[in-house]
Amino acid sequence: MAKTQDMDFKKLKLVLAKEAVVIQEVGNAVEYELNDLKIYLITDENANRMRLMAGVVESAKLSREDLDILMEANYDRALDAKYAISDNILWAVYVHPLRELREKQIIDALYQVFALVKNYGTTYTSTDMIFGGEN
Repeated sequence: MAKTQDMDFKKLKLVLAKEAVVIQEVGNAVEYELNDLKIYLITDENANRMRLMAGVVESAKLSREDLDILMEANYDRALDAKYAISDNILWAVYVHPLRELREKQIIDALYQVFALVKNYGTTYTSTDMIFGGEN
């Protein structure tokens, strides 16, 4: 039985719409814009999963050194959002179980994804915090 506080697609997209402009919605996906950055929400309620993501750069433009930096950033600077490659694009992505997600978490996730895109090529950070204090 579902609890009233359980997150679902309808609630999730409304929370995000308080922070970012809705561009379009198709099925279980919504395109948002936050400060000129396109951010995409994709959900699968049956699998209890959600993904919030924004494109960073074409993966063909990444060197071996870039990939090493991205893996290190995923370990200590990217925190909850991570860098990932799919469909020849480097993405900033946040993945989480849908029902367990809370409003504060999704707002934080939105800004972490935004920060990873903006900080690509410089600090590669999603927040001001660095896990473990390195770098």
